[in-house]
Amino acid sequence: MPMPTNRLWLIALLLALCATGAPAADFYAAPDGKPAGNGSAAAPWDLATAFALPQAVKPGDTVWLRGGVYTVRDTLALAERNSGAAAAPITYRAAKDETVRLVAGRAVKPSDFKPVTDAAVLARLDPAARGKVVRLDLAALAVQHAGPYPDVFHDGGGIVELFFGGKRMPLSRWPNEGYVTMAKVLDKGTLTGKQGAGGTFVYREDRPARWSAADGVWLDGFWRVPWAPETVRIKSIDAAKREITLAAPVNAGIGSKYAGPEGSGKEPWCAVNLLEEIDQPGEWCVNFPTKTLYFWPPAPLEGAEILLSDLKAPVIAMKDVSNLMLRGLIVEGGLAGGVQVAGGSNVLIGGCTFRNLGGTAVVIKGGTKHTVTGCDIHDTGCGGIYAGGGDRKTLTPAGHAITNNHIWQVGRVKKTYTPPIAVGVYDAGYTCGCLVAHNLIHDIPHAAVLYGGNDNTFEYNHIYRVALDSGDVGAFYTWNDWTSRGNVVRYNFIHDSPAANGVYMDDGDSGDTVFGNVFYKLACGPFIGGGHDNLVRNNISIECPKAIHIDSRGVARGYNLQNKKMVEAVTSVNPKQPPWSTRFPELGKLLEFHPDMPIGCVIENNVAVGCPKLVNQSGKKEDFQFTKFGENYAPAAGEDPGFVDAAKLDFRLKPGSPVFKKLPAFKPIPMEKIGLYVDEYRPRLPAAAGAPGGPGTAPGEVFNSETDLKHSSQPQRR
Repeated sequence: MPMPTNRLWLIALLLALCATGAPAADFYAAPDGKPAGNGSAAAPWDLATAFALPQAVKPGDTVWLRGGVYTVRDTLALAERNSGAAAAPITYRAAKDETVRLVAGRAVKPSDFKPVTDAAVLARLDPAARGKVVRLDLAALAVQHAGPYPDVFHDGGGIVELFFGGKRMPLSRWPNEGYVTMAKVLDKGTLTGKQGAGGTFVYREDRPARWSAADGVWLDGFWRVPWAPETVRIKSIDAAKREITLAAPVNAGIGSKYAGPEGSGKEPWCAVNLLEEIDQPGEWCVNFPTKTLYFWPPAPLEGAEILLSDLKAPVIAMKDVSNLMLRGLIVEGGLAGGVQVAGGSNVLIGGCTFRNLGGTAVVIKGGTKHTVTGCDIHDTGCGGIYAGGGDRKTLTPAGHAITNNHIWQVGRVKKTYTPPIAVGVYDAGYTCGCLVAHNLIHDIPHAAVLYGGNDNTFEYNHIYRVALDSGDVGAFYTWNDWTSRGNVVRYNFIHDSPAANGVYMDDGDSGDTVFGNVFYKLACGPFIGGGHDNLVRNNISIECPKAIHIDSRGVARGYNLQNKKMVEAVTSVNPKQPPWSTRFPELGKLLEFHPDMPIGCVIENNVAVGCPKLVNQSGKKEDFQFTKFGENYAPAAGEDPGFVDAAKLDFRLKPGSPVFKKLPAFKPIPMEKIGLYVDEYRPRLPAAAGAPGGPGTAPGEVFNSETDLKHSSQPQRR
């Protein structure tokens, strides 16, 4: 006789309870909670106690954080004992409809600021600032990171940052916007290293004559190349000759790489952190000899929230933690990053906001199947989300996912190589098998996504206004590795970034697939910088000076068997042995035949509209004898390519588009799926969140994650 259905259900329930140990329970923390509380709604814990994970909390339980401001003075450290179970994660989340802020900044009372009465200081202030600037004694407040700056740096210098009314206040600078340029370079300085003499140049304007080098003056500039700014102290100013001599050498010396050894007069620079240059509301500086912060408040001090970021460590740090969720939290105010995850598996950071941080919002180092989804990240000093993991020798994937995040205005302190998303580079380390999908990224000084490693997928991302304060970079940027193969960049919309290439495979990068992307008003669409086996197919470039570029720089620059770094990268993975020999068979032959030439690259089935150059080749014709240039299509001037609505940036192709006649193999690009979508971690979309024709372009439009992602490699959400 078959067992009754209700008894089967009961047995299943009992088995589930046995697996987790007990029914899921709810606990509570509050800004006024106590360490001695029991975690109930009536007697909540404080934040530190809740994150220390009292014994009462078991897998499957939720710790609800009640609304308010939680002051974080030391890193909230979680270890393996904080882990949940695979089917029953432990969750820390904001209480429903309540705003939870984890604030690592040090609160400053309005009464801590005093008027400026010192006659010498008043004389140095800009006339417009006198009577408006106030001072703050950092030594009296025991502020740890009050300077001074190093002689040379490129990361903000490590001093406190000031936030007023929830906004980062601008460090004083001259000029207030943009840069000035040198009139002439007199001495490039020491060309390598950081020891030796700084350079000397002639400045154009009168303003430097006002500055007091005795207290320390630092200049920030792109001294040689447009991707490597450095800040350097001045040794002396000769106002009569209009000469500035630097106290230390900058990397490779002063003078544009592209305009001759004496410099071009075009190298951009500005002065930062000067008392004399506080000339508009909001600006501030730190006088290092006196440990005094000077500030022109943009609004009355009374009643304002004023914070100093002085915690130079992550707000939350996890080590070997698994099966844990952070949901709906706001993390802000630290001088370093937001959340760091090292090792472990299945950590999910969902629906959180990271803002006003000095470092990078989220860093994932190793582990497997960590997810950052539905988060808003903005106004960080460095980057957005960095992820690394997987095994290079065995090509074992990490399985991390970075999805549905809105990231803007990062890199506010360190301007280059601190992208919204980094996979397989820098702090995160090597990465294999990660997904970056459906993110919205905009208003960025340098690249949107830096990547390396193997078998990573970047799809359905909407990116615009990048490379706003740099050059010679890509929205997607990777470089200098013959073994960084299997990465796929597909179905992304990148636009309105005239200083950026769309996908820049620089300096020998190899083995990438660039498919089905739309590039509009960029310097170039796909850009192959001398690498091998890069496949560029089915893309549309619109109003770019170059639709596609490929060069043979490997020949000119000696990317050959004498290039120790690139050769050792190949031999270190045993390219003729599995799994590399089966996954990337071309790599086993690379060192045997012209590694300096762009062998195995394919450029075909692409469309260029309004681009003066369809495929721009740089190098000798014979250098490209092993590159395949297939059929590509550029409509004649005035010919309608058949876009749905180009005026509204909807570059989907109508069924009758001539593209399908000229290129029968061309596949429609699903722009309607690009960008953010609505789910449990992102219940609402920001205005114009999606790509034209896609989710977020109409108020209330909902993206159906069940049906619209069925052809994507998006992992199942938890």
